[in-house]
Amino acid sequence: MAKRFIDTGFLDQKWIRKLPPEKKIFLIYLMLKCDNGGIIDLDFEDAEFWIGKKITDLEFLPEGYLIPLNGSGKYFMPKFIEWQYKDLTSQKFIVAQARQILEKYGLINSDFTLNLDKSYVNVTQHVPKSQEQGIGKGTGKGTGKDKEAKIDFEIFWDLYDKKVGDKSKCEKKWYSLSDAERQKIIDTVPAFKKSIKDMQYLPYPETYLNQKRWNDILPVRQPKDEMVY
Repeated sequence: MAKRFIDTGFLDQKWIRKLPPEKKIFLIYLMLKCDNGGIIDLDFEDAEFWIGKKITDLEFLPEGYLIPLNGSGKYFMPKFIEWQYKDLTSQKFIVAQARQILEKYGLINSDFTLNLDKSYVNVTQHVPKSQEQGIGKGTGKGTGKDKEAKIDFEIFWDLYDKKVGDKSKCEKKWYSLSDAERQKIIDTVPAFKKSIKDMQYLPYPETYLNQKRWNDILPVRQPKDEMVY
């Protein structure tokens, strides 16, 4: 069974820290399920089985994290090569096998450097940077700030866990908030939900945002349901 390495700074990256648990696990799933060349035939049903929650899209990934391989249904993960192989010229069996896989998909040059220019996306020089900063929205567009706002909104949506109302309107409202407001919401939503004795009275997420309920003075729930303020 192949052994896999992982960057020790993996969990120190801000965009990863902000992800909900199932998406953190999904990133590890990608590392374990890809082949030795960083190629994965992505099966969402299988991923959801192991993770225990649905992964509905790849929009939370930085630009260049997963590169689609022209209509094959497979993806290439360039960062995997950086993690696993310090030297692609090595004659070790595992590295030679990785080179063969990369050659098969035209992803390696004659000098054993990655080639993503011709058939795919030119991200060779930007993968480490986009990994660290979370650039783009998985479509090659957008700024790091846009990406953070998108990630934060998905965290809020998962935390609030009352999937009613118009998500797109909630997201539009979310982008109109300041960074400080968004952070306060993420920090206080769990306590806000706990303060609601009957969850049927939990307001719709759009109402929560429009009424700025994150500024509510919350009661502290005591044993025997005694409430103090």
